[in-house]
Amino acid sequence: MNQCSRQLLTKLLDAWQGSSVSNRTVRLPITRARAPQYFAVTVMEEKEALHAGLQEAAAAGVVSLEWGKGYDAHILRRINLVDGPALARYLGVPLAATQADSARSILTSELSGKEEWISNFVQYLLGRWSCNKKAVGLKPGDTNSARMLVRALEAVSVGRHRNLDLRTFSTREFGDSKVMEGMLSRFGAVWKRYNPTDLSKDELFETLGLVKFPHPLLLRGSVVVQLQGRALDCEGLYPYVGLPPQSILGVSAGNAPKFVLTIENLTSFNRYTAEILDDGLVLYTSGFPSPGIADFLRLLDRAMPPSAQFFHWGDVDEGGLKIFAYIQGLIQRPLVPHLMSPDQLARYGTANCDVRVVEIAKIAHRSSTTKVLASAILSTDPPKTLEQEYLDPIAPNFFS
Repeated sequence: MNQCSRQLLTKLLDAWQGSSVSNRTVRLPITRARAPQYFAVTVMEEKEALHAGLQEAAAAGVVSLEWGKGYDAHILRRINLVDGPALARYLGVPLAATQADSARSILTSELSGKEEWISNFVQYLLGRWSCNKKAVGLKPGDTNSARMLVRALEAVSVGRHRNLDLRTFSTREFGDSKVMEGMLSRFGAVWKRYNPTDLSKDELFETLGLVKFPHPLLLRGSVVVQLQGRALDCEGLYPYVGLPPQSILGVSAGNAPKFVLTIENLTSFNRYTAEILDDGLVLYTSGFPSPGIADFLRLLDRAMPPSAQFFHWGDVDEGGLKIFAYIQGLIQRPLVPHLMSPDQLARYGTANCDVRVVEIAKIAHRSSTTKVLASAILSTDPPKTLEQEYLDPIAPNFFS
């Protein structure tokens, strides 16, 4: 069969498979917009071969051809579909609906049934495939890639990735250290589609713990951490102590630190723990807290006396406000911004033309604190933002 005639017949078949109305008459008008392949053939012998290929298909009863009249009788006007399944057999390609049916049992076998949204995604994907359309970039029939994606969604939803670096998780789950990295963008798109969030994909991966190198829990202060077979009293350990979050079974307040201060960036955490001696408990969040660090913050919230305030010191920008709101969502008591105020922003902030005004406005609705800080960012033209490294560390109990 002539290559160009095959392309035109395949295009006709795709149009039929993509139609939601089974009894609709499917036609391919031979115009430059709809059939550019036809007009790309200009040599007479090649055009005749193209016509011969289409006439063979018409003789097989899978399509019909409409030609011009009179002097235009040699001009092809339209290709009409006669029998979709027969055309697919004629071309030697599987029907999209058949491919989707074949994939159904494979994909549903990966479902645990615990997360309805993952089952809904599988049904969405199969529905798209049955109409010969891509789903999240996956072409109909790419069953293996879809199966691994569903398996990844299931694994992360039940926490099989927790406290593992990305490649170790990928090796354990798929037997290949790079599979998860290869699907990470698609994974994030699906996760966000069914679990709406204003976090970027990278921010989402941080909160889920899908990162190459999970950070240890860095802390300084009077707290007793329960480990397997022993209790570690962290009081007097300077400048700080680092622990893998997965090793922590519990925490008690020890000599009851006066406050808890979480710090977003490593430079500011290192400076604070080196320069400030206080009676608080200081933790490094590494941007968005990983699941292990988030668990520790929840444990700490329950262990600390009600009188202990929780502070957070981070950037005054889109990411910093999202992190503040995220940490507030982990604990029951109010989270107080430290060195994050309209005054600091006005004095030390710098103009930032890249501020996403719409995103900042969305964050403003999270809490009264984010509303104040978001309003401060947007109150100048161009908006200002403040990286916490511009400020010298000060203890919360000495700051007003």
